[in-house]
Amino acid sequence: MSEYQLVEEFYLLPTTAGAFYAVSGRENEPIRRLMLVLLKQETSLQINTENLCRWLDISDEQEALAILHRAQTLSLVQGFQEPQQVSGPGVGHKLQNILPHLSSIGKGLLVDWNGLSLAHSGMNDTTADMLSALSADLIAVQTRHAERLAENLGLGAQGWAAVDAYGSSRIGAWPLFVGDEHFMLVLLGEPRLNQPEFISLVWVLINRYG
Repeated sequence: MSEYQLVEEFYLLPTTAGAFYAVSGRENEPIRRLMLVLLKQETSLQINTENLCRWLDISDEQEALAILHRAQTLSLVQGFQEPQQVSGPGVGHKLQNILPHLSSIGKGLLVDWNGLSLAHSGMNDTTADMLSALSADLIAVQTRHAERLAENLGLGAQGWAAVDAYGSSRIGAWPLFVGDEHFMLVLLGEPRLNQPEFISLVWVLINRYG
């Protein structure tokens, strides 16, 4: 096995793909554990071998470094020379500011397991209530059919969408699993989950509910 070593001590944070992976399922496996550890702090953590082994609960340094290397190969982590921080006012206000960046038309909402809207942006309360009710139904469908979709079709359904004739999303919904909570992120227009604000969204949710 190749010998791995850390070149420098960076402040580590998931990429947008890493943030999505962290909350796209509940399976307890090393890379997801690493993503969750990195997002459970209000300030990004400095990476060194001792910290990495502690985060992963692994005593073998090379095994821990191999997991980090795998995460890096999959573009799930990124390093910064300065610590990054999730900051600002309360959760609801943070979410309301984040949501517009995740949609091509600035419209989105976040709904909990019971269909309660935690935050919405770019729409009136009536539209938000309607989409919240739809989201509660989608959460029930996701819960009921996800295992069979994975077993029979090999589909780990990570999102649901209403699409136009060209297959473009008009309304998209993505389940997010944070601790014991289950949320649905609903976006109108084309989704933009590859924006840094998506990391902020997941970071805020894990700090509050994880």
